[in-house]
Amino acid sequence: MSQIEEQRLITKIASLYYEEGLKQSEISAQLDLSQSFISRALRRALQEGVVKISVMRLQGLHLELETQLQRRYGVRQVIVVEATEPGNDESIKQAIGSAAAHYLETSLSPQDHIGISSWSSTIRAMVGHLHAQPGKQAAQEVVQLLGGVGHKGAFEATLLTQRLATLLNCPAFLLPSQSIEQSVQSKQRIMQMEEVKEVLQRFDSITLAIVGIGDLEPSQLLRNSGNYYTEDMLRLLAERGAVGDICLRYFDAQGKPVLEEDEEFVVSVALPKLRSIHRVLGLAGGLNKVQAIRGALKGGYLDILITDLDTAQALNH
Repeated sequence: MSQIEEQRLITKIASLYYEEGLKQSEISAQLDLSQSFISRALRRALQEGVVKISVMRLQGLHLELETQLQRRYGVRQVIVVEATEPGNDESIKQAIGSAAAHYLETSLSPQDHIGISSWSSTIRAMVGHLHAQPGKQAAQEVVQLLGGVGHKGAFEATLLTQRLATLLNCPAFLLPSQSIEQSVQSKQRIMQMEEVKEVLQRFDSITLAIVGIGDLEPSQLLRNSGNYYTEDMLRLLAERGAVGDICLRYFDAQGKPVLEEDEEFVVSVALPKLRSIHRVLGLAGGLNKVQAIRGALKGGYLDILITDLDTAQALNH
């Protein structure tokens, strides 16, 4: 076959595939060529510039920044959203929550076992944006990763966990303890209770953990619940270099836990355990969270991060 005939055939195949929308099998039948020949011709069309593909970048998408952050921190996926009111905390949470709901609806498998940090207003925003899945069980279960009993804890944490399970048509397993017990000994006693042990054992089956990322100062949601450390403990955490937490497990700027397990009063999933979960989805935004998010990324606790544009840009510097 002469070079001009070869180019003519490659161009014809490319035209049928890209312009007329025929499948490779249809082109194969039409031109009496093997499907492997069609496949090779389409690859050559791209390599030799016969076909040039461009992706239209709509306003509000930040794919380059997402890719840069993925490479910088070694995470599977970063999703950057724009808040309708940049700098407004509630607007940021709603934008992240909406993107997280879409991520969940498009990536969730009926075989997934979901763990959820029940003290996160951003996760609460995600649940508020989720659509019900009528007629099908969208996951195996939803497991509470952080104790929720407190002044208002039983209501807030139970409502969030149960609401997500209801939307996904699956059972919920609630962790019947406070987030922070009064002492290490009290925590150990609580963890031996059968109803608590049953939930803690389910952590081993979790395939997708959805977590918020907190900074050193407790959120208003936690303060209202009574589920937070005393001022003395917060000072100790600060002295040890704590910059943020996941499920009230605090870490420093490099992502290293600042408390040993025998110092922890918290009843929640441990930081090393997060690394063994197949997918950990972190939801957090706002410039006040930059240090905490960076620490979580450096610690290797996240596989997917959804954050806002200003925070993403700060993380990239």
